Amino acid sequence: TRLVNRKVKKPNPVLMAIGMWVVGIINKLHGVRFSYDYDRKALQKEPVVLLSAHASRTEFVYAIYGFGRHDINVVCGYQNILKKGLYHLFIQFGAISKYLYQPDFMCVKNMLRVLKRGGAIGLFPEGIQSTSGSTHPINPATAQFIKSCKANVVVCTSRGAYLATNRYSSDRKKGYIGLHYSHLFTPQMLAELSVEEIYERILKSIRYNDFAFNKEARHKYVGKLPNASGLDKILYKCPDCKKEYTLHAPHETVKCACCGFEVGVNEYYDLVPINGENVPQDIDAWFKWQRRCVRDEIKSDAFEMTLEGSLCTVKLDKLRKPPHNREVLSVGKATLTNRGFSFEGELDGKAVNFSFDAKSIYSITFSTKGFLEFYHNNDYFMMIPEDKNQCLIKWTLAAEEIHNLYDERWRAASEDVYDYQKGVFYG
Repeated sequence: TRLVNRKVKKPNPVLMAIGMWVVGIINKLHGVRFSYDYDRKALQKEPVVLLSAHASRTEFVYAIYGFGRHDINVVCGYQNILKKGLYHLFIQFGAISKYLYQPDFMCVKNMLRVLKRGGAIGLFPEGIQSTSGSTHPINPATAQFIKSCKANVVVCTSRGAYLATNRYSSDRKKGYIGLHYSHLFTPQMLAELSVEEIYERILKSIRYNDFAFNKEARHKYVGKLPNASGLDKILYKCPDCKKEYTLHAPHETVKCACCGFEVGVNEYYDLVPINGENVPQDIDAWFKWQRRCVRDEIKSDAFEMTLEGSLCTVKLDKLRKPPHNREVLSVGKATLTNRGFSFEGELDGKAVNFSFDAKSIYSITFSTKGFLEFYHNNDYFMMIPEDKNQCLIKWTLAAEEIHNLYDERWRAASEDVYDYQKGVFYG
């Protein structure tokens, strides 16, 4: 309650100066390049909203540093702040907590307060890091907020950031990262444009696809682990035999244990054919084909996914480090259908069951640490499976596509970025 309802202050100037100095060194070591189409000095004392792409898990390190404002308050997921060792730092840096995907009046109120005092807001409209290196849906409510904020709006888009720090591996690759900042809107422009026009311009400006980008740029990305290592966390379906959960990526290739399909992943992230007929054009195209398959599956009332494990939430009596910050709510079986998500189990010998409607769950997001997480009406939950090494990505895809059956606005936002029009296969 104190976190959500507190009056957000300016970032601590000493800590902010130290933080900027540290990330400046990090960016220099990684060779991050910055470019601008506006005069940054002209906006130093003006209220500004920075909208940044979220291709990389370290996107905030690049985007906030390149923006150059020490009075910027960054919007961050509620569950990321409530951790021992991080909570007080987030508070000192003026982080604004946000219930992801959910309507959050207090978050909006705090953002408007910052802008009213002439400060800057850092906002990642995709909500989470990209799973496959291309743009996630942008909530249309973002455009409504931008319309009402009456501030300057700067958009930051990255190139190569996902390839350096991808979603499926913790290995940091050496390679090109470029960020470009564009002054997209002035207050006068916002007053004249409709919400729909604002949304279209934001999406056009922030859109990215790192695999398509590198097909032309040809930058090498090399780390301690091969670029294929861990791909079986986001790829679960073989494009040749169509079998699920048969893919393995232990070394430099992705291989199907059922039909022998195999592709290599080189230093440019190209998929290099080794064995098989239907080789996707890149990793993002493969991932989006999986989404289209799931989209067709969930339309059947017979669709069902089950998972044995524990349903948890975050302990709020005091701060702890993961996984000790988890409070077990029930132990049993989770079930996902096109009507919603349910969990039937027990705790301390008593039956404890939960039911969540599909429209209120925007995503059941997978973590590479072996669990699923989701919000339901501003409550945060984790699903911890018994087998933490299994591939969980289909749960994410299915939950998102099921939600889209009931939410026309979010379905339209998904259609703007997920290439559904390409049909059953990737072409």
